[in-house]
Amino acid sequence: MHAEQAASTQTIQRQLLGQATGILNDLEPIQKQLLNLYQEKSKALKQVDVTRIEQFGVVEEQLTRDLQFVLLRRQELLQAAEKQGLPSDSMQSLLSGLGLDESNPIFQRVSEAQERSQALRHESWVQWIVSQRSYHHYSQILELIAHAGKKVPTYSRGQNENNTGGAIFDASA
Repeated sequence: MHAEQAASTQTIQRQLLGQATGILNDLEPIQKQLLNLYQEKSKALKQVDVTRIEQFGVVEEQLTRDLQFVLLRRQELLQAAEKQGLPSDSMQSLLSGLGLDESNPIFQRVSEAQERSQALRHESWVQWIVSQRSYHHYSQILELIAHAGKKVPTYSRGQNENNTGGAIFDASA
């Protein structure tokens, strides 16, 4: 009876290890594609190539959806591990908790995936900042055009109510 239970536990642990390996197998190419995409998108942002930026946006959305699906599978794996009484706060703790020799090479892959994830976070953050600043500058230019090159005071009462919308938007200016 005890031997059957031990064999069952090992079978479950090997299944969890197999699922973890499958998740990494799916995660790694997505992360690499996203890193390459971000490098190309960064070049397009520097060149202000709007067409390429839009094309990259479509691909980025698909890769993000794929990444979310992998994240969901990871979450399901950790929940399954929790039900088995195994550590479930991270993939590394799960692999440690399995206590299988076969899990040792996977630690390196998890570490590499974490490094790629950090690089992706950094690059997406940089691109978000560039996009926000570009949007801000664009808004300022539109506002200058709308007010005939004059900057509108933020806190004035009644002074700007009689102003026109600028030469471009108001023919009476």
